[in-house]
Amino acid sequence: MTKRKQFGYALLLLALTAAALLIYLTGRRIRLPYADEMDAASRLHVQVVEAVKEERLARGYELVPEDRLKIGLLGEEITDITTSLGNLEAKRTSQLPDMAALFVRLLHEAGVQKGDTIGASFSASFPGADLALLCAVDVMGLKIIYSATIGASNFGATLPGYVLPEMIGTAVDAGLLSTIPQMVSLGGDEDRGKNMIGVLLEETEEIDAMTARLREEGFTLLEFDSFEADIAYRMEQMGDIAAFVNVGGNILGIGNNEASLSFGQGLLKPSQPALSAKSGLVEQYLALGVPTIHFLNLKQLCAEKGVPFDPVSVPEIGSSEVYYSHDYSKAAIAAAGLFTLGACVVIERKEKKRL
Repeated sequence: MTKRKQFGYALLLLALTAAALLIYLTGRRIRLPYADEMDAASRLHVQVVEAVKEERLARGYELVPEDRLKIGLLGEEITDITTSLGNLEAKRTSQLPDMAALFVRLLHEAGVQKGDTIGASFSASFPGADLALLCAVDVMGLKIIYSATIGASNFGATLPGYVLPEMIGTAVDAGLLSTIPQMVSLGGDEDRGKNMIGVLLEETEEIDAMTARLREEGFTLLEFDSFEADIAYRMEQMGDIAAFVNVGGNILGIGNNEASLSFGQGLLKPSQPALSAKSGLVEQYLALGVPTIHFLNLKQLCAEKGVPFDPVSVPEIGSSEVYYSHDYSKAAIAAAGLFTLGACVVIERKEKKRL
């Protein structure tokens, strides 16, 4: 490529950059039609989290230093029920009220309507997001059938004396949420908690006390002989659902294989994955054509949907970009495209004439 040609394309790139900036700056910021529901879900989330925080403190668990926003859902880094490494920034972000607004948006994008029933799989690694989905469900007038695990990664619901099903129970007992988990399991390896720190160290006193307490509180801890049977049971209990939501990296949701690396995040694109004995609920419902939402790669999901990631303060409800869509001039975009095409033709013709 000659220097003249390089210069021509450099000018074209500069012009396109300027055009793109102009189109962006002149675009319209439009509040989503269901933003009021998003507001309501976020406000409910604040109430729910405050109730959980109060119960946590009453049980003798102080807030961890890493919870710089003092929201109250971050667990300790390592306890007997910790299962794996977790990303602190993602855990802090998942506590925000914006998470409830995000789930309202994702459910609307999935086509869910008032009165529909959805299914979900909750990882205790993201209690803030789990509670956020339940807030969205109640505000939108949906029904939910879901499972909740107990084992959690660093800074998740890792407090053996106050685990995820109990957190949800606190909000239900307070009249803030409507639905406790219909299915509860230890989670972690094989969905039996085999990678919990206490199990690996053969120091299970706290785990045994926790499971005994949960049974007294009316929770039945599920355990199956095979992963396939575990998945089949969950799907049978959920029945015919309008959408499926997976929160976190629990084995029930993402499966026991490498497929989860290609899922992406948010509302997943329809696909027909090749199912196997190791396929989790995400793959199973994608194969059935059920709209599926995957809440994991939180940094990317926040960037895509306009939620501040690990902010230094809690965003004011209704202020984040998650509440808005953007409309850009289609005529300007088309003109920029035609200009680019024409400029490329001119540059190439002049280059040929010189040769």
